[in-house]
Amino acid sequence: MPPEPDWQVRLHAVDWSLFHTIYGVSTKVPEQIERLHSPDENIALSGAADLRAGLCHQHVQIASAALAAFPFIMEMLPSSSEKVTVEILEILAGFAITTDPVRMRQFASAVGKRRMPRPGWVEELRSALRMALPRIAAYATHENSTIAELARMFVDEMSKDAVST
Repeated sequence: MPPEPDWQVRLHAVDWSLFHTIYGVSTKVPEQIERLHSPDENIALSGAADLRAGLCHQHVQIASAALAAFPFIMEMLPSSSEKVTVEILEILAGFAITTDPVRMRQFASAVGKRRMPRPGWVEELRSALRMALPRIAAYATHENSTIAELARMFVDEMSKDAVST
């Protein structure tokens, strides 16, 4: 049996039971990432849709599994079809929106939660997003208008960091 590719070894080395999705413990995330990595576009799209729903639900909630899933999602960006690229950028834009400290406070207030300190993993994810900014910004001039729009949305969301510091 041939050895697993590096990303699969790394994927299975993560203790996913330590992370959560919007729906609970993130034990399904590895399978969703494997589907995202599928050469079959429909399978990849289904994996992306499940990741988006569980990691950054409707761009209002972020789950801790987003931090562990982020590198695996980013790895697919340069080699994906345009349809899958749209879904990946949708996820990444959701990460940018839902890790914004102002939006997090607004969401907590809207659902009646008392103000809590931001979990450390949120800042780790925000930092990783900042580092990915140049790679994602390169898509802002893509000929596919949806890809370009999502990349610009990500850049706009992340540019708030420069304004607030």
